[in-house]
Amino acid sequence: MSGPTPRRWNPEEIVKDYVLRDEVVKLNVSRSFKSWLADQTIWLLIAVTVFLVFATVGSDVSIGLGLLVLVGAGGFLTWDWLRKRFTRYVITDMRVLRITGVLNRQMEFIPWGKITDVSRSESFMQWILGTATIRIESANEHSAFRAMTDVQDPAVFYRVLVQMVDLKQGRVEHHHHVR
Repeated sequence: MSGPTPRRWNPEEIVKDYVLRDEVVKLNVSRSFKSWLADQTIWLLIAVTVFLVFATVGSDVSIGLGLLVLVGAGGFLTWDWLRKRFTRYVITDMRVLRITGVLNRQMEFIPWGKITDVSRSESFMQWILGTATIRIESANEHSAFRAMTDVQDPAVFYRVLVQMVDLKQGRVEHHHHVR
């Protein structure tokens, strides 16, 4: 009796667990590291500040507490960074997928034929960091899969996404009425 298939732990590779044998992956990206770093800056600052306050008090207990805060923050950030690395946004010739989770993995996808709308938005911060949020509306209203946040190199991702929708659904015919 064979056990479960071994799990892939290289974030670049996990997509292979979710695509079909004859499915062609066109693009496979994770969330932007720069935007993640920017999101974490406030936590890093808080942790360092707390550490400095405790260290300034100077007693062994306060320095111990300060170190604990730093270690805790470090652990949290490491875990969060892993979550970011294991979030994959994938475009194949059949569908667009989002894979999330390090230990508990979740995969959602929308086949090309079901996509009704694609939009791209970027906050000022995302613009500075060169990322964007890409939203996909589908014919399935109950799908939890809507937005892909902090997509790195969004222009390329968006272009491939639109090309694939165009390939699978065809362009809208433009009828010019001559009066």
